[in-house]
Amino acid sequence: MNGVADQAIVDRVLAGDTESFAVLVDRYQDRIYSAVLNYVYNPDDAVDITQEAFVKAFIKLRSFNSSSAFYTWIYRIAVNAAIDFLRKRKSRPAESLDDGKYTQAGFEPVSTDPGSDPERVLARSDDRRALRSAIAALSDKLRSAIVLHDVEGLSQEEVAEILNVPVGTVKSRVSRARAELRYLLREQTGELV
Repeated sequence: MNGVADQAIVDRVLAGDTESFAVLVDRYQDRIYSAVLNYVYNPDDAVDITQEAFVKAFIKLRSFNSSSAFYTWIYRIAVNAAIDFLRKRKSRPAESLDDGKYTQAGFEPVSTDPGSDPERVLARSDDRRALRSAIAALSDKLRSAIVLHDVEGLSQEEVAEILNVPVGTVKSRVSRARAELRYLLREQTGELV
């Protein structure tokens, strides 16, 4: 069923073949997980939010508007779930990064390749950490636009559909987010960005 269009699969699920929904999950879970991870920066939370998004999509499948693409619809559900999670997390105490789950470079292991330059590895990890911190400091609206467009590589039209805003609004938000990121990174690093 890999070559079958999303709408045909949705129709099958709505007709009672609920197991067909697994095809949509397989097709999009990695992209959704990646998008969510770029919001929450915690792999465990990203897995939970991704699962929550697919459960919500399954429950609300009857409300899916077939005039839009399924993946933009599921992205919208996932992005909203990630934003809700972040809002709730702001009121909770922060999780310790000293529990051994994370490396110096964030979520990626520090290279043990003897040919790798330790200073370059640390500089890259510092750059990633600074960028993540700057993205996290953006408003939800700006963060959504920049993550979906620049990090996930979606077109402005796709981002507009996911966020349910005009394309011009996406262009404006991406531009403002880039300007704010340049400012925030300049403040953090002291260098021109």
